[in-house]
Amino acid sequence: MTRELAPAPLAPHPDRPLLYASPQILARRRRMLKEARRMLAEDGIDGFSIRKLCQRAEVAQRTLYNAFHNKDRLIALAIREAFDEYSTFVRQTSDPVALTGWLSRTVAINRRNFHVRNYTAAVCALYFGPNTPQDVWETLLDMSLRGNLLWLDQRKADIGDWIDIGHFARSLADVQYATINDWCLGRLPDARYLPTLVENMLMILIGAVQGPLAEEAAALLGELGATGTIASVADMSVPRVEPRRQSAEPVSAP
Repeated sequence: MTRELAPAPLAPHPDRPLLYASPQILARRRRMLKEARRMLAEDGIDGFSIRKLCQRAEVAQRTLYNAFHNKDRLIALAIREAFDEYSTFVRQTSDPVALTGWLSRTVAINRRNFHVRNYTAAVCALYFGPNTPQDVWETLLDMSLRGNLLWLDQRKADIGDWIDIGHFARSLADVQYATINDWCLGRLPDARYLPTLVENMLMILIGAVQGPLAEEAAALLGELGATGTIASVADMSVPRVEPRRQSAEPVSAP
């Protein structure tokens, strides 16, 4: 059984979900989210200041806490908003049901992370943070779960009977986030980030699928090991990033 694909959206304030529903407050909330996205890209999570955000969004700090409860929730909502916007426009270069189509979409989304390193590091800091609220963590987890669950559901005939698809999708999400986090922390050089991500995904996939899909995954893993890339998967090279564009609005992560 797969888990529900449409979980309840993250509430801006868990205790007062209907607070501040006027058009004026909604406009302020949109300004705060927009500035949060810009600040994450510019300064990362370590340089993220509530005082600075309120100054840029022209709101009082009390308004921010009433609207978003705390900083982590605001950041998570900004991250999820940006991810959902970007995912809508990711081009599917091949059959989305095919193994290469699934890998290509993952590579395309993660390739954008080279342009928004600070933002990507903020995602990982929240995902692995010991004090991140459960519902905040779940909305970040869902960013990875959603695409994986949709693909696994389409390929469930190839998945071993011993595999719980929901648990498998969660394992894939953890592997993806762990690889991204290693890159953010400098444990993976740029040139190894995307190939390692694909390699890790294929290795865990091989242990759960059977038949032609398992054979295809093994063949792709062999090609990756021999050449450093996979011809039928989206470009895994490091994109050129213009220095002045490092502070562009964030749009991706897992």
